[in-house]
Amino acid sequence: MAELLTMLFEACGAKYYLQGESLDEIDVDDVVVALVNLARRGEVEDYQSSKRKEFKNFKDNLVSFWDNLVVECQNGPLFDKILFDKCMDYIIALSCTPPRVYRQVASLMGLQLVTSYISVAKMLGVQRETTQRQLNAEKKKRVEGPRVESLNKRLSMTHKNITDLEDMMRKIFTGLFVHRYRDIDPNIRMSCIQSLGAWILSYPSFFLQDLYLKYLGWTLNDKSATVRKASVLALQNLYEVDDNVPTLGLFTERFSNRMIELADDIDVSVAVCAIGLVKQLLRHQLLPEDDLGPLYDLLIDDPPEIRRAIGELVYDQMIAQKFNTSQSGSKGKDSDSSVVHLGRMLQILREFSADPILSIYVIDDVWEYMKAMKDWKCIISMLLDENPMIELNDDDGTNLIRLLFASVRKAVGERIVPASDNRKQYYN
Repeated sequence: MAELLTMLFEACGAKYYLQGESLDEIDVDDVVVALVNLARRGEVEDYQSSKRKEFKNFKDNLVSFWDNLVVECQNGPLFDKILFDKCMDYIIALSCTPPRVYRQVASLMGLQLVTSYISVAKMLGVQRETTQRQLNAEKKKRVEGPRVESLNKRLSMTHKNITDLEDMMRKIFTGLFVHRYRDIDPNIRMSCIQSLGAWILSYPSFFLQDLYLKYLGWTLNDKSATVRKASVLALQNLYEVDDNVPTLGLFTERFSNRMIELADDIDVSVAVCAIGLVKQLLRHQLLPEDDLGPLYDLLIDDPPEIRRAIGELVYDQMIAQKFNTSQSGSKGKDSDSSVVHLGRMLQILREFSADPILSIYVIDDVWEYMKAMKDWKCIISMLLDENPMIELNDDDGTNLIRLLFASVRKAVGERIVPASDNRKQYYN
């Protein structure tokens, strides 16, 4: 154990040695104070940020070490309440110290420990289910014997080990995560949120509850774009799994307004990810139509990445109506036809009829997602009044000609959106 702790300190950049025979008598706080004093004297190396070739894979190697250690110890030392408890005590203590290098490395190790505990807990969970099935089968035979006793003992031991692992996860969460997710260093905050997202996704039976979800909601307001993006991506992954959605109801109700606001985030990459998250909410019928008004203004926003993302959302929501359950009864070949889609697109363009430039922006945003815009035969048929399914007024005819012209230009690779213009913000 002394060698392991010495390695732990050295990974943090400090050379500090413990004597094996006195480990039980050494106070964790005294050691941490000594380590902090080493840092204050400048006697600590930052391997994680080092440019030296031998430390190029430092983070990956350190994470791999702890993961392998947990796996190798799962049949004994992992559950003896000695080795890993002592390591966690030092990791948690170091993660709360002033030197940034200590907080960075200790957080990396602590977060990885939880990830590794989850891997073992999931494997034990499968074993517990198998043992329970075997036990049930034996009980049906109505014969009590050594086989039943052995299975009961194994089931009890497996359950105890899973409970112990969850206690260890909880210890790191309350001792490390709860403090470091708001660390002054945005990289530490981002690592915490990325890890939490992975934990909830991987081990929902323990982590998928408001006690843990709220941290993802709170960090949607983080001042760092990288942290906000990490939170949005973590939520995207959670909403992707249909089984998670019922449990996310209260969380969604509390934080959905902020998710919509992030679609207009100052950071373009965050905004694009947030628009993807809103699409997930729409897919699960978790957002009312009335809440989407501000998003449609982004169709004429400046960054093309945001306009494209909103264009895809508008196509899915308003034209293809992929998320509209009220339309499910009438869905068939007709609902996906070019005429139907072009009719819905014309409804959108009516709002922009007075400003041709704004109309071109909307057409440009939706073009790559909407096959009906490339169905020129259908468009011409509609212009010639050959299609009885839809009647066009003068504005519709103008917009349809504008759409056809823009679509042809897009098809040959021309840019249809002006490089600069005097767009006025449009509010629906």
